Amino acid sequence: MEDSNQNITAKAVRSLKWSALTEVVSRTAGPIIFVVLARLLTPDDFGVMATAMIAISFSQMFWDAGLSKALIQTKACPEEAAHVVFWTNVILGLLIYLLLFIAAPAIALFFKSPASCPVLRVLALQIVLASLTSVQQALFVRDLNFRGLFWIKLLTALIPAFFSIPLALYGYGVWALVAGSLAGQIINLLLLWKKSDWRPQFRYDWLMARSLFAFGFWVLLESLGAWLIVWGDNLIVGRFLGIHDLGVYRTGWNLVTIIFGLFLGPFLPVLYPTFSRLQDDLPALKNTFHRVNRFVFALALPMGTGLLLVGPEIAALLFGEKWQGLGFVLSVLGLTYSISWLVSINTEIYRAIGKPNINTILMYAHISYYLPCFYIASQFGLETFTIIRLMVAIIGVLIQIFFCVKQLEVSPFYIWQDGKPMIIAAIGMAVGVSALKWGLLPFLHIHYTGLSLGALIFVGCFFYLGCLWLLDRDFILDISVLLKRAAT
Repeated sequence: MEDSNQNITAKAVRSLKWSALTEVVSRTAGPIIFVVLARLLTPDDFGVMATAMIAISFSQMFWDAGLSKALIQTKACPEEAAHVVFWTNVILGLLIYLLLFIAAPAIALFFKSPASCPVLRVLALQIVLASLTSVQQALFVRDLNFRGLFWIKLLTALIPAFFSIPLALYGYGVWALVAGSLAGQIINLLLLWKKSDWRPQFRYDWLMARSLFAFGFWVLLESLGAWLIVWGDNLIVGRFLGIHDLGVYRTGWNLVTIIFGLFLGPFLPVLYPTFSRLQDDLPALKNTFHRVNRFVFALALPMGTGLLLVGPEIAALLFGEKWQGLGFVLSVLGLTYSISWLVSINTEIYRAIGKPNINTILMYAHISYYLPCFYIASQFGLETFTIIRLMVAIIGVLIQIFFCVKQLEVSPFYIWQDGKPMIIAAIGMAVGVSALKWGLLPFLHIHYTGLSLGALIFVGCFFYLGCLWLLDRDFILDISVLLKRAAT
């Protein structure tokens, strides 16, 4: 058993290398493309795109119905399961596209945005395209074959820019975003089919389908709850604060997710299949859980602290004056996202041990207070709404901790125990950056430019890493060992 666990860990580490490389390359290009488009387009363009994505993201849950997750987790014959998942997803994808096409005028009316109707009808084609690749994607993840996904994700991230940026320059507005999104899906489809050896066959095992749906049902219910949490705020902002504020809010959220995804994104694809292989060994699972937590804390806390302190400077430098209010949104959402990441791996644990229903219970518990709070906050403007978003995220973390303690039998203070050095180092970072930003720079009469922003980031990194080295040198050495293992 011990040798088996070591093999799984070693494979996970190698997979992490390719997952990280994929995320770094693709997400390095992502922010550059995103900033260029934000300079060329307006908050209203991004707001219209967001309304379409709200509807599409909701619909996407139903064409997959949790089956891709079930395919990764199942111990049954993966070949038969793959055929069931493929044909189910294709049929559901076509039906859902038809429903979205018909419902597009009503959705546009809901958001008081006539421009959203044609955009939604065209953009919804990506649901059909995605349904043709779900199995290939899931099989790569199941086998921890992230090396095979590297070039696919790289090209999928880069090629859309060759469509969206020229169209934006020629004044096509939101259609530049639509073209780029569809181009990315098409490239992803072509490359996944080329790289994957698996091909669908005209057969369908109804007993296998029943087994997959039994697991996928809970994943689907969880996904519905997750959608309300992830997109519920966008839905309310778009409906009650307008397309412009939705564009600002969603742009801030996109930038935050890009930044966090660059550094933390590589962890998530690896976690679920790794935890799944350890599901029968609770001590090994708990040990891996705590180790991963420490890595997540080490990255999430300084990024959240940094965005809180220099969010306005980043927004002003990258986006310009037409994006008024984005700096405040970026600061608060950065801290919000950082706090949420402290319990982000919990959901992967519950899925891996075959208890996705726990995630479902948690999601709907959050919804019971999320949506009422969002609705009330929307009556007081975007800034108040963003602050309330942070407060409800803190409540969500506390609820997650309670359930994690019950299911994994860990200490109720595991957040502090795993992350104490990182929390203190983040405080030290905040002190150093604040002293420079509000003390030294104003004293020297230095205005905020790219150079001063770079200085703030450098000082923040210096203080954080210096404090962490003094507090937990062994942890930094452990990271270096992990990186060496990943490089081999």
